[in-house]
Amino acid sequence: MRIPSLSAILRFAAWSSYASAVVIMNIARGPDPFANTNHITSRSTITSTLHNNLTRGSYFVDVEVGTPPQAQRLVIDTGSTDVWLLSDNTDLCTSRTLQRKYFGGCISSFSSSKSSTFKTVGKGQFNITYLDGSGATGDYILDTFSISGSSLTNLQMGMALKATIGTGLMGLGYSINEASNSRKNIVPAFTYPSVIETMVSQGKIARKAYSLYLDDLQSSTGSIVFGGLDTDKFHGTLLQLPVIPSTFPNGTIVYAELAVVMTSFGITGQQGNTVNLTADGSKEPVLLDSGTTFSYFPNDLAKSIYKSIGAIDDTRGSGLVLIDCIILSTSPALTFNFGFGTAANGVQIKIPIHELVFSLSSLLNVTEDELPSSPFSSTCGFGIFPGDDIALTILGDTFLRSAYVVYDLEANQIAIAQTNFNSSTSSIVEFSATATRIPNVSGVASSVDITRTATAILPGIGGIATGTVTVSPSGASATLTASSSPSASKAGAVRSVPAFDIGRIAVLGVSGIFVFMGCGVLLL
Repeated sequence: MRIPSLSAILRFAAWSSYASAVVIMNIARGPDPFANTNHITSRSTITSTLHNNLTRGSYFVDVEVGTPPQAQRLVIDTGSTDVWLLSDNTDLCTSRTLQRKYFGGCISSFSSSKSSTFKTVGKGQFNITYLDGSGATGDYILDTFSISGSSLTNLQMGMALKATIGTGLMGLGYSINEASNSRKNIVPAFTYPSVIETMVSQGKIARKAYSLYLDDLQSSTGSIVFGGLDTDKFHGTLLQLPVIPSTFPNGTIVYAELAVVMTSFGITGQQGNTVNLTADGSKEPVLLDSGTTFSYFPNDLAKSIYKSIGAIDDTRGSGLVLIDCIILSTSPALTFNFGFGTAANGVQIKIPIHELVFSLSSLLNVTEDELPSSPFSSTCGFGIFPGDDIALTILGDTFLRSAYVVYDLEANQIAIAQTNFNSSTSSIVEFSATATRIPNVSGVASSVDITRTATAILPGIGGIATGTVTVSPSGASATLTASSSPSASKAGAVRSVPAFDIGRIAVLGVSGIFVFMGCGVLLL
């Protein structure tokens, strides 16, 4: 999921099996994004390494495409669906002018002429456009796709010939969200077997499901398990949540985005006192998106957080939210608490302050000298941004590092628990093809189900639609119109940052609104 880049600096951030039916990918966040660390730990376990490119802003997986295999580096993205590559003839890969314009070249590229298994199946039909205007165009292809020696034959992918993004993607969402299913394409909308569906059909995993463990901000390893979950990677038990469906005027119900309901948000201060920033009964749809570096909140809630911790919204200037680094030492016990489910049957994901406040040089490859003047003796970045007109709360990597998340595209469920940071052991549970629920969950939060009503017409549901959100069982609803033109206000004043006092925060009501993001505008 790609979020609008408000400045050149924020663009840097964007650059930035134990059983036979389980595929495991280890995540590594080392300083060298081009290190080749693929390895197989056992005959029934397939392990790859995810790297952070340049800025520690995204998570990458090393795969191989073609015959003989060519190494490719792709972003793991739960917010989109297509797998696509950069051709060695992609304009961005060959033009220094474009590389200067878009802040870098190509991380990896694919030479189709060197692959004996390569086929073009849709010439000129691949076309992805993102909310910030970036994207890629080219052909749909078929070729062999390998993850640490485990191969998928004839996987359909996009191959970009023109691009404004320096890396391809491995999208892990619903097939309805593929770029080919857009009404804006020059050919009739269509879907094709996604990489998750292909893993199932070719016997690599038993179920269209996977689990994600990013680990903490400083960790060099993590994992993604296709077809199973790792019980050593989270604390307590998983809470199962329904994915939010969309209902169209003709009565068709579809699942397009991996979104669930967040029921509360609060902050616990240095002295252990806690207050909620959301009103009782809050039901906020949130997208759990590994392809977004930061998290994006409703503007009012974001502003309340900034005021409480002394942060400055500079998204119109530098494209960043700034904060005094001293808060890491004055309030090290501070946590941001994300609630899911109900009080009787729910879970709270607590994110420590050191997971949301980061060094600008280590994460974004920028220095204070490149920023406008600030009142802080030492300036850090803050990982929650105002959502502006995106009209959807997006929980990106700044949230997902503290949450163990299981995505079940078969049962349209997501399970979530508190991450067990720096876990060095594994205990894999394989998913059953016939199961109706995710294993090791604490319950189903059915009381906060949400059904979205969208105005787009099937097939080809592309574009951002105006729609109505119906929240059950309370019956509350909201009408919304989405916009892709963000705006933000710059605010802030000189202030010292004492140990955080939660008592000075007022409770803020947050409306539960949701925008249906179809395939015409894919969010990466």
